Amino acid sequence: MRLLEWVLAVVVAASTAPGGAVGEGPGDVPSLELEAADSHCVVEVVEQRPGGELVTSEPVCFGSFADAMVEASGGLMRLPDGVGGDVVFTDESVGILASTFAIGIHYDGYNGSGSSITVVGSSCSGGYWNTPGWFDNRISSSYNGCARLKHWNYPGVSGYLTATTGVGTTDNLPGSANNKTESVSYHSS
Repeated sequence: MRLLEWVLAVVVAASTAPGGAVGEGPGDVPSLELEAADSHCVVEVVEQRPGGELVTSEPVCFGSFADAMVEASGGLMRLPDGVGGDVVFTDESVGILASTFAIGIHYDGYNGSGSSITVVGSSCSGGYWNTPGWFDNRISSSYNGCARLKHWNYPGVSGYLTATTGVGTTDNLPGSANNKTESVSYHSS
């Protein structure tokens, strides 16, 4: 059985088993999936609470970055198999297209490498997203769909760490902020 089929079987079995899911809470992906191989997940902003918190859909995860981009773009972006997240910042046309639907793509490796989670939304008005428990303290680089992404080391935008800047670019977090992000806010300037 291929890894993706196995992961989906585990998620389905866990969500239908008595006692709930295997993850750390609602919307969490079993940590087993993330340890087995790179995972590329997509969440979509469905609401913004009065305090600014972005409410997202449940994550949809894939075994390849290319498949995640198809999901995130609603089928508009098709990348060759085997392409990793680094294509977003090495190919200008891919970066421009990605910025039309992703307010941020967060990677657990430098230079857009490793596992990723794409946040799909339409506003860079300062709203913030709390990382799901299984992606806490894992962000090493971020692709900016908004002009500025502020990385915070605690949920609810507290304990400010650093910002990545420039629409359509991927920035590495400095060593002092590497693997310490638990919330990200998205800004137009």
